[in-house]
Amino acid sequence: MRTANKLDIVKADAASGENLDEFIKLTEEYFRENWPENLRGHSDWRAHYRKWLTTRWKEGGRRLWIIKSGGKPAGLVNFYSSGPQGERVGHISEFYVKADFRRRGIGREMFLLVRAELEKDGCRIIKSEVQPDEPGRMAFWEELGFAVVKVQMALNLAADEEE
Repeated sequence: MRTANKLDIVKADAASGENLDEFIKLTEEYFRENWPENLRGHSDWRAHYRKWLTTRWKEGGRRLWIIKSGGKPAGLVNFYSSGPQGERVGHISEFYVKADFRRRGIGREMFLLVRAELEKDGCRIIKSEVQPDEPGRMAFWEELGFAVVKVQMALNLAADEEE
């Protein structure tokens, strides 16, 4: 699929493996840039993530997109829909635009394509998780019409062990 900004959407398929290695490699780059701690603890993170994606894929409705601009990987989106008809919710699990491609409208266009797909699924709400210490990401989603609807809290049990 080609877009007005000359973006190409390359679909990865966790069942057949088509384009999956490229999607996983790009996801690893995304994690390394944003949450390197999530890559630790796995002797082979890519194999671990492949297994996770395959499991999620089997649940149905998941889409894995590699976004290309000028033939080069510019970003990725991992999203799905859930819930009964009339109450379906779209979930954006991962949304990444590589640093060299930011501030060009690519993220906005990526979202509009995702939104159109989720609307076709009958979704009435779209959710995307953002950490409160990521003001740039918060602003991006707010500019697209998203609003903060809840704050998720966590207790780090490992912190007690470190003392």
